[in-house]
Amino acid sequence: MSFEINGDELIVHPKIIFKHFNDFASMKDARNLMLMALMPKGKQGRLAEIPDFPGVEPVKRAIIIDVPIFDPNEMKLPMEAFNVSKNASPNVHEQLKKDPIYEYVKQSENEDSEILALVSAAGFDQYKRVHDRFLDLLEVPLSKGELKKKREEEDKDPDQRKSIVPEVLVMSKELLKIEDFPVHASLEPNSTLEDGWVDTLPGKGLEPKKLVALDCEMCKTVNGYAVTRVALIDREHKELINELVKPTEEITDYVTHISGVDEQSLVGVNTTLADIQKKIQSFVDGDTILVGHGLVNDMKCLKMRHPYIIDTSIIYHHKNGPPYKPSLRDLTTRYLKRTIQVKDEDKKPGEERGHDPCEDAVASLELLERKLRYGLNYGLTGLSQTESVLDFLKRSGQNGAIIECNAPLSTLMRQKLAESDQKDYYSEKSDEDVAQKIIDEHCHKDLIVARFDLPEVTEEERRAKFMSLFEKIYEKMEKNTAYCITSGYRFNKQRKELREKRVEYKKKLKKVGLSEIPLEERWSIEDEHLLEQVADATRRGFIFASIKNT
Repeated sequence: MSFEINGDELIVHPKIIFKHFNDFASMKDARNLMLMALMPKGKQGRLAEIPDFPGVEPVKRAIIIDVPIFDPNEMKLPMEAFNVSKNASPNVHEQLKKDPIYEYVKQSENEDSEILALVSAAGFDQYKRVHDRFLDLLEVPLSKGELKKKREEEDKDPDQRKSIVPEVLVMSKELLKIEDFPVHASLEPNSTLEDGWVDTLPGKGLEPKKLVALDCEMCKTVNGYAVTRVALIDREHKELINELVKPTEEITDYVTHISGVDEQSLVGVNTTLADIQKKIQSFVDGDTILVGHGLVNDMKCLKMRHPYIIDTSIIYHHKNGPPYKPSLRDLTTRYLKRTIQVKDEDKKPGEERGHDPCEDAVASLELLERKLRYGLNYGLTGLSQTESVLDFLKRSGQNGAIIECNAPLSTLMRQKLAESDQKDYYSEKSDEDVAQKIIDEHCHKDLIVARFDLPEVTEEERRAKFMSLFEKIYEKMEKNTAYCITSGYRFNKQRKELREKRVEYKKKLKKVGLSEIPLEERWSIEDEHLLEQVADATRRGFIFASIKNT
């Protein structure tokens, strides 16, 4: 650690010292490192320590910057390396030593013992989509006390300022595809309809659109599931359709304990799938938002496509969070305080067997209405257990700013930031504007979390652009400012192509037999292993950190 003598006083400059540990770091670790640096005492973290013995000057401010450069995979960092050092990764250490960034992030004059950077790894979901680093930096987990308080607030009267309109919750084309919904021609004009399938018809441009809830009961046939009962309910809970449907295929299992439909139920029923499609089309068109729970199954069995869908299995989370999906029964118990889908053995004598699709459709509508009153975050386990870093700082008696260019923030995070009383979220049009805003806000803020877009084509151009901007920021930094740079590419073409191949294969497998899918379009064990390897390699990044002492 460096020091200076001022008269009779010894002044020791604060220093970040990375630790050795056999694990990847996370964005939570990077954020906590900067928050720890701002603490007056006890500066021991998972990633590093900042000695705080008598005479060490305190860290005054902190800055985190996320950039799409210095990618471990492109720099051929070994998969087993958890840090950048002469021992763990000599080739990458040598590359970084030759880069201008080295002067700002080097940890020691002794290269043999220096840990120049830590290796981070972003999480990924069941689709192998890698989490966004910047978003992870912005989300802070709530303490148990704060969680309890938040849960209690969920059951209070809603804050009218948080209310939303249904259109906000309509599934995007991308989400429809991810959830394997059939996509309507208005969203995908080049798509074709298979035999027996229909699209809902165009509307008249009605605004706002009307809400209609759908629920179907199914049976098993020799060709898969088929619809046996359809319920359609309007926003006032009026039954538009409540009708039995007779499948044309041979039924192998009526699934009566769930559907409530048995062989006797369908005696004398002449309504076909085509008939029920036409009836639904008479109520559901381009002026309608279709509401339901797990609607992908209903739409496939109905062989219908509709562009405007709100699914309560998506706008509400499972109690354990994604990727698990909540059941309608659990959501109704938790949020509507009543029980639906009572098991046959628990029903009173004379009560109808199986599920009541009208009851299920009404429950979906009521869950949606509740969400509209309480706001976007309501019922989301993931985001209801986190707060923005701005809110965290505010509760800690500190302040901060979020500054970004072209960050693909989720609607929910944007809502969180919009709800912040501090108004310290800045979405800038260029990286130059981001750098200037960091300089402008730095002297007023304890912590700044920033993101550069760096759209330049080559790595060399991106590095040069970043260094020119960072040098200006560094020059204006106050003495004893801690800074952290998180790096790594945000996109990988091979990972994207593999993910798309798997999605397309699963779609085709549901429509046709394996024998009808060409060998080159099939998803193999080798493909799965390759996707896992590529996702593991390309989700890595670097964490650099230091403190300006002059």
